[in-house]
Amino acid sequence: MGHHLICKDETLRRFLQEEDPPRPNPNASGIKGFMKNMETMYSKVTARINEVDEWYEDKQQHILELEETLKKLLVVVDNLVANRRDLANKSHAFAASCLHLGEGEDNASLRRAVTKLSELETKMESVHMEQSDNDLFTFGETIKDYISIIQSAKAAFDERVKIFSTWESAQSTLAKKREAKNKATAQGKAERVAQCEEDIKFWEGKVEKCQEDFELISKNLKDEIRIFEEVWVREVKEAVTTYFQKTIENQKEIVGHWKEFLPEAKIIN
Repeated sequence: MGHHLICKDETLRRFLQEEDPPRPNPNASGIKGFMKNMETMYSKVTARINEVDEWYEDKQQHILELEETLKKLLVVVDNLVANRRDLANKSHAFAASCLHLGEGEDNASLRRAVTKLSELETKMESVHMEQSDNDLFTFGETIKDYISIIQSAKAAFDERVKIFSTWESAQSTLAKKREAKNKATAQGKAERVAQCEEDIKFWEGKVEKCQEDFELISKNLKDEIRIFEEVWVREVKEAVTTYFQKTIENQKEIVGHWKEFLPEAKIIN
């Protein structure tokens, strides 16, 4: 640790002084694995804030859990959209088959019923497509929007950690400059003392600016998260309500189409 470049690098110095430093994953291979391991090790070294306000840790954990839940829900919605569209395609194929079958039927009542069934399945195709659009645009897009917002919030938390790390590093450098001044003063090196005083003035300003930046991002982050939670509850409630209202309307439409077809099925002889 005696090298002058290593001593100036706070992140590297803390990493080398760790009693149990993060170890590379032996299963990772190639440059991608190496970069991933370095990213993991760097994150472990820098992401350390001894929080006085537990709100930040609690909210960050809550956001991570919410993101994971929304991503799982989005997978379910995407599968639902795919299944609805597949059902619509099958209804279209069934309608075409019924139409051809009815054209070759000699029994008049049966021919009419099969033709009406073809018309029914064409209507069902339209309903299924409406349902898939409802799944995608009313529900799925809302989820995607909030995943994007959450990722921005995560980036803000990460930026707060970086600012704190810069502040901490500046404090450490300032302490070293003061120590260097005391040493130069004791040795009677007036020129060195003057240089140290200039350095101390610079790093005092740096520390003050970093502290202001950290306090500002902490305040803004807390304000934005609170606004997000208020808007989140209201908008999700509205989206879910709209989604289920449209779903109920689609189901009523399906029931209505089958009720219209039922008399045709009953008169087959």
